Formats: sequence, C-alpha cells, structure tokens
Amino acid sequence: MQTESNTIDEQNLPLFPLNVVLFPGGTLPLHIFEQRYREMIKYCIRHETSFGIVMINEGEEAVEPCKIGTAVDLVEVDRLPDGRMNIVTSGHSRFEILEVDNELPYLVGRVRIIDAYDVEPDKNLVKIAAETRKLYIEYETLSSFLRFGWHPPDVNPDHPQQLAYQIGSRLRIPNNEKQQLLEIISFDELLKREIEILKNINRQIAFQLAARNN
Repeated sequence: MQTESNTIDEQNLPLFPLNVVLFPGGTLPLHIFEQRYREMIKYCIRHETSFGIVMINEGEEAVEPCKIGTAVDLVEVDRLPDGRMNIVTSGHSRFEILEVDNELPYLVGRVRIIDAYDVEPDKNLVKIAAETRKLYIEYETLSSFLRFGWHPPDVNPDHPQQLAYQIGSRLRIPNNEKQQLLEIISFDELLKREIEILKNINRQIAFQLAARNN
C-alpha cells in the first residue's frame, strides 16, 4: 500500500484535506484531534515521511481533495496526554494527485511532485520577478498602513519561485483564488497573474487610504 516511490517524481503520500491553501515555503500549525489523523501523523513520524496538505474541493457530487496540493514536513510535534497533538508543518513541494486510495482511515494519494521550494532559480524569470517584487513590496507597505497589526515579512525573496510562493501565501484573497494560483504550474504565468492581482489590490488599498485620510 504505502510503498516506496517507483520514480523520483512519483510517490505515495498521506493526504490531509483542509479548507486552507498552503504554498511551499509556508508554515501551518495544526491541532490533530481526529483518530484517523492521529494515525496518519504517527505513521509520518515513524517513517520520517512527508504528508500532503490539499484544499477540499466541494463539487456538486462529493467532497474531494483538489488535484494540486503541497507536501509538508513536520517541524514540531507536541503530544498531549489524551493523544491529541499540536504540530507545525513546513511546505516544501507542490504535487499533483494522480489517484487516491481509500483503504486506510485517512486518504493516501499517488502523487507526482511538480516542483520544490529550494530549486535552482530560473534566470529567465529575473526580469518579471523584479517587477513582481516591486509591486509586492508596495502591497506589504500599503497593507501595513491600512491594517492594524499587519507585519510585513522580514525578508522578501529575490529567488523568482520563492517570491511567487510567498506572494501566494500573503495575498488577502479567497481560498479558491489562492488555489487557482497554486495550480499555475509555469512560474512565468504564475508571476504574471500575481502582477495582475497586486496591481488591482494596490489600487484598492491606495483608494481606501486616500478616502480614510480625507
């Protein structure tokens, strides 16, 4: 069932469907209380393996995981006396679900790894990434003026792929729109889409700030 990978890019991955979108490079704390997910986390700890965070796709016929998710590693595990756990996860790779196995209490997906957080930067993306980064820094600055308690990150990556992931994580947009970003495989297209979103949001924030100051 949960066997080793047959190829470098394909593997079996326990899946955790949630109403959340996580990008590689992002962290996500979770409270594990359901028995099936306690078993899943115990399996991951025992075998030192990753699991997948994937948004729930609520279609007309059934609730099922979206096709694209993010593989995560456990970075902190706090076991509680009653068996529950508080964990912190860190995303490292996007994956595509090829098929899902329902034999265990939790889902296991046969997945194809798409990309990783620490890949070599694509030099062809440098120009478009520079434009995206400028708009993103403006977004963080404007947001800090508009929203009390908004804290821009200490580091804004130059690495095009890591920049794209961080922007996806930080944008204040609905989860279905974040999922659409996660599913854009080409970083060229992903950065271009983020430029469109950032331009639009920055205009909106600037308008709100101007209206507030009048």
